[in-house]
Amino acid sequence: MRLEGINGESIGSTNNRLDVSSVMTRHVAQDAIDGNAYMWNASVDLGADKNLIWLRNDSASKILIIEWITLSVAAAAVVEIFVGSGTTPTPGTAVTGVNTNIGHANCAVATCYHTETSVDAGAGLTLFTSHRCGVTAKEVIDYDGVLRLGYLKEVAVNIVTDVAGSSCNILGFFSDH
Repeated sequence: MRLEGINGESIGSTNNRLDVSSVMTRHVAQDAIDGNAYMWNASVDLGADKNLIWLRNDSASKILIIEWITLSVAAAAVVEIFVGSGTTPTPGTAVTGVNTNIGHANCAVATCYHTETSVDAGAGLTLFTSHRCGVTAKEVIDYDGVLRLGYLKEVAVNIVTDVAGSSCNILGFFSDH
């Protein structure tokens, strides 16, 4: 590759490649290519004020950036998203973050459970957002990367209304900044 200055003069050459993306491309797309984006999913039948999914960033060197959370419920429901830190898990069922780049061997440095009873009704956490979900309609909560979890910070998705079944997906990626 030849590098040119503003007037077209040569300022050097390199055998390296430059990777660029449009400002319209979401960061998660590039991080998926690099093997740093993950999806956590839980599908459960819960009662009222129960935790659907709880996710904590266990990386001391990277921020876990949440792009979006999707929700699907069997009956109309209110869902609350809580944030915080310091939860001592009483593990429900472990949820493994699936690398969105299937050919990549990276593993998510995070702890995740569904039906995490220590955060039922948002215990010990701060309410971040609240949402009404329609029957069987997929609700997409697009945070566009503004929900950022530092070391040992966590997010919990709780069902306020008793529903027959619920599912939740969290898409996030790890970044140095």
